[in-house]
Amino acid sequence: MQEFPSLSIVIPSWNQGRFIDRTLLSILKQDYPGAVEIIVSDGGSTDETVDVLKKYGDRLIWWSARDKGFVDAVTKGVARATGEILAIQSSDDYYLPGAFRAMAAAFQHYPKASFISGGEYAIDLQGNIVSSSSPTGDITPRSILFQSIPPQHATFVKRKFFEETGGMRREVDMCADIDQWYRVAHLAPGRYISDMLAVYQLHPDQRTTTSDKWYPNLVKMVELCEQEPRYGQKFRLSDDERRNLYTYWEINWTGKRDMSAARPIAFRKLPGLLSYSPRTQRMILGASVNPIIKKLLPNAIFRQPAAGSIATTTPVELDWWKETEK
Repeated sequence: MQEFPSLSIVIPSWNQGRFIDRTLLSILKQDYPGAVEIIVSDGGSTDETVDVLKKYGDRLIWWSARDKGFVDAVTKGVARATGEILAIQSSDDYYLPGAFRAMAAAFQHYPKASFISGGEYAIDLQGNIVSSSSPTGDITPRSILFQSIPPQHATFVKRKFFEETGGMRREVDMCADIDQWYRVAHLAPGRYISDMLAVYQLHPDQRTTTSDKWYPNLVKMVELCEQEPRYGQKFRLSDDERRNLYTYWEINWTGKRDMSAARPIAFRKLPGLLSYSPRTQRMILGASVNPIIKKLLPNAIFRQPAAGSIATTTPVELDWWKETEK
C-alpha cells in the first residue's frame, strides 16, 4: 500500500442538514496528501441538506433520492467509490484534524490489518464532551463481541475486504456497521490505534436511542455468521459464551432505549446470577437494583470496565473545522 492511499468516504444522509456541513468541512480541511473522494448518498432529505450539498459544487459526488434506508444508502455510495480505503461517515458525526494522516500511518505500521479504528469523543448538543474512548490492540470477532465495538465514524477499511464480504447486509440493518466490521475481522484482524480520529454527536433522534431492533439484530448477526462456513469455521461461540453475551445484550440495549423495560428482564436473571460471567453479573445488577439503593452501594459493583476510556481534561479543539482556511 502506498504511503497515502486513496480514500473514499461514503456519507449516508437523511435530514441531518444542521450537522452535515460540519461533517463535510472536517473532511475537506484535512491535511492529507492522498486523493480523497466524498460521496453523499442522501435519501431525499426534506430539510436544508440539499442546499448545503449544492454549495460544494464538484467537490462532492452526491444525489438526493428516496432509498430503502441506511444499508441501501451505503450500498449505493460504495458502488461509486474508487479509493483503496473506504470509510462510512454519518452525516451528524465528524473527523478530528490529522485523522487521515493517522489512518495512513497506521496502515503502514500494520500492513496486514484489514481495517483501522481510532479513538472518539462523544458530545452533547451543546458541544460538551460526554465520554471518550481509545481502545488498543487487534480487533477480532471475539474482541468485538466481548470488549469494544469499532466506532463507524472512526473506522477505515481496505475496500477489498469490504467488497469480499459482499458489503453491508439488510438482514441486520440496525447494526449493519457492526456486522460489517465483525465479518471483516473474520477474514483478517483489524487494529485499534490510540489517535483520536472522530467525534460522535449524541442527540435524541439517533437510532441507538429510539429503536427496539438492536438486540434481535445483534443476535441475528452472530447466528448468520456461524451459519456461513467461511465465518463459522473461523469463530464460533460456546454455549456458555452465547448465554452470557445474549443476556448482556438484551439488558444493555433494552436499557439504552427504556430502563423501565430492561429492569424486569434483569430481575428474571437474578436467581441464576452466580452462573453468569462477572461482566454479565454487573449488567444484571446494574439494571435490577433500585436506583435509591444503587446510590448507597460502591460504584465498582455496577461499573463495566472501560474499553480504553481516557481523561478529557486536556483542551480539545472540537470546533477546529470552523477555522478559516489560510
